[in-house]
Amino acid sequence: MWRPKGLIFKAINRVSFLQIMACLFEAAGAGKPALRSLEKAIEIDPDKADLHLQASRLYLKLGQIDQAALHCKKAASDLGPGSFLYWLERASNGGIKSNRWDDIEIFDPLLDNTYIPEAPAGDKISEFNNSGLLLLETGRYREALTCFEQARILGGNDPAVLFNTGLALSKLDRHQEALELYTEAQSLGFSNAELLNNKGYSLFHLERYEEALSCYEVARQFLPNDLGLLSNMASCYHVLGRVEEAVVCYRSAVKSCPEDATLHNNLGICLENLDKIPEALECYRQAVHLSPKNNTFLLNYGHCLLSLGHLDEVYEVVEKILVEEPHNHQAWGLRGELMAEQGKMREAAECYGRALGLAG
Repeated sequence: MWRPKGLIFKAINRVSFLQIMACLFEAAGAGKPALRSLEKAIEIDPDKADLHLQASRLYLKLGQIDQAALHCKKAASDLGPGSFLYWLERASNGGIKSNRWDDIEIFDPLLDNTYIPEAPAGDKISEFNNSGLLLLETGRYREALTCFEQARILGGNDPAVLFNTGLALSKLDRHQEALELYTEAQSLGFSNAELLNNKGYSLFHLERYEEALSCYEVARQFLPNDLGLLSNMASCYHVLGRVEEAVVCYRSAVKSCPEDATLHNNLGICLENLDKIPEALECYRQAVHLSPKNNTFLLNYGHCLLSLGHLDEVYEVVEKILVEEPHNHQAWGLRGELMAEQGKMREAAECYGRALGLAG
């Protein structure tokens, strides 16, 4: 016999049991098992606020301020990342371990004119780490990874080495492994804006968009004018369907860097999704002006022109693409739409055939 009340009661009991287990693990200093129990409880009852608050506190103790922020927001939906940082600073239960970034001689390996400090004589760990940084800078990611892994084998479980290893892995699209190392570095007290940005990047590529966004939101509190963070946040908002928030980010980014064609293009996509077609057209026009040979921008511009009925301009855009790239299937598809709009159905059919690779 179907007894929904009994099943609900069992589920509530299981949530309570898991929460009690989490408390016991936490009291014993076993943070990770405590989190595993809490996350199982959250899977059963994702709307229970005190579960998220408890998870937030545990993540904070483990140095993962991005996850702490995410669960804190879930516990109180009106709590934004700014107020989370205020709460973070006021935390009196151990909180995040002190940030060791200032104590570590490490630089972003992708910046120009990077300075790699000379390792002390006989310090093999630093030698491998520094060699890895130089290889990262020149795009030799597999060799860089080999150096970082050797540093770790020699006992280099320094958070900076973990961070660098994670960066090399993410450059090789091994994002799950990179994420594990970023998390381990955080547990050692290494949790700055750069790590949060890179962790967000890996989470985004793992399609864990809400967690990625939490990383970017917290990182932006420390680097409010960073163009890369703004763009990354906008991408997350867009994928999550929060298009108006994505527009706000892209507008801020465009204001900071008006010569970046990709930002104008992405802002245009968001505005088009909001049915703000004339405004989107201006963004695409600017993107094409800044990068006139980018066929992706030209196609977006062409489709927007078509939706506004600017048929002559669409034809010019399509011809420009096909002169440079005669087998561009998307351009043939756009040309087919143009022909159909003009009532030239035979020509439209031929274009669609080429778009599908059936002719020419």
